[in-house]
Amino acid sequence: MALTEEQRQRKNEMAKLNRAKKKAPVIEYESESDGAIEDDVKDEVQEVEKVEVEVEDPEIARKKAIADKRRESLTLARSKIKPKSQITKEKDNEIALMKAENERLKAENAKVLAVKPKLVKKYVREPEPVRQRPIRREPRQEREREPSMDYLAQKSYSEQLQTRLRDNMLQRMMSDTFM
Repeated sequence: MALTEEQRQRKNEMAKLNRAKKKAPVIEYESESDGAIEDDVKDEVQEVEKVEVEVEDPEIARKKAIADKRRESLTLARSKIKPKSQITKEKDNEIALMKAENERLKAENAKVLAVKPKLVKKYVREPEPVRQRPIRREPRQEREREPSMDYLAQKSYSEQLQTRLRDNMLQRMMSDTFM
């Protein structure tokens, strides 16, 4: 489909207007043609803009609103970002304040302790009798006794060794548990 000369000119003018509209809000248009064509073009551009504004899709409007909120939150977040040097200065200031507070509290405590003498209470108690366990002497006496000669003569050598080993084992267990 071939375009006529008038259609080409009109198309070129519309393209120039659209480019100018994108570049700057003020449209300066110079044309050698009649002012009537220019008026028609401006009217059509205004009608197109009105149609675009009226027919705006709700989905697009929602997306634009979301994008605007996101931009606002990003600018807010960027404004709250602190450089590391500022953070370290704040920490140093806080530490200095804490040290000064600690020293002030120590001085106050020293004053309070200097003013208030310490009271030392001495209680006099009568010594209570110490309870001792009753000493069992009977089993120890039996162990300490050496077997008589008659008893040893009656026992065989192996039985004597067994009793000695048993006594030694008992003594070790007693010393391990009670000492």
